[in-house]
Amino acid sequence: MQGMTWPQTLGVVALAFSAAACTPHGGPFRDDSAVPDEIPTADELAASLVTTDDFDGDWTILQPPEGSDASSSGVVTDDERDMLPSFELCPAASAESSAAALGLEWKAFRQLDLTEDDPIEPPNDRSGHMIFVQEFLMSGEPDAIETTFGLLSSGLQACLGDIPADEEGPGTMELMALPGVGDERLGTLLTIEEAGGSAEWLLHNALVRDGNVLLFFDVVDIRMGDGVEPYFTIDDVGHFVEVAISHL
Repeated sequence: MQGMTWPQTLGVVALAFSAAACTPHGGPFRDDSAVPDEIPTADELAASLVTTDDFDGDWTILQPPEGSDASSSGVVTDDERDMLPSFELCPAASAESSAAALGLEWKAFRQLDLTEDDPIEPPNDRSGHMIFVQEFLMSGEPDAIETTFGLLSSGLQACLGDIPADEEGPGTMELMALPGVGDERLGTLLTIEEAGGSAEWLLHNALVRDGNVLLFFDVVDIRMGDGVEPYFTIDDVGHFVEVAISHL
């Protein structure tokens, strides 16, 4: 495992998304008779991203490199959009679902890094955790967002199960319970063995449709070393997602 900096860590979410699965459910408190909300702008979405004060622990915001045209506000600029990962579904997904995944255009993004014992930094070489969360937001007409979620859901359900070894792996993808947030939601836990077997990647993924907003939230725990247990429980991940949705 090598140290990762912006935007290298962005590629993690592509791996997570490509092997996700979904458990969609309608939100219990949605009033469909209400007047539709205006579609949030990129600036408004960026203002609703999670911050370092939202969670316990010593979190920092991953900043774009100096001299980059990428935005430090959380707004996804055209230059930054080209750096964000494309989401490729597994071959079992339909052509329509795959096209929807590749066509996602996020408007806001943020990564928070948790200061922990880094497994690649002395004095804890090859033992410890590398932890970060990534939040992606986009907005659009409610019908279009609902259609996109549906296409992603049907495609993702086709990708459950074992993941053969490739550049990384092997691994497995299973359903992950989420709290009843938004109108529809999906949750997965992707477990991938790093090439060579020296580390394990735990990628907790949540995709949520909340009216005219689509959220993808990724909680990543890369752990290495004998006796190093997972850092987060599924309930912990659910809390992350609840906080993110509460900001919208």
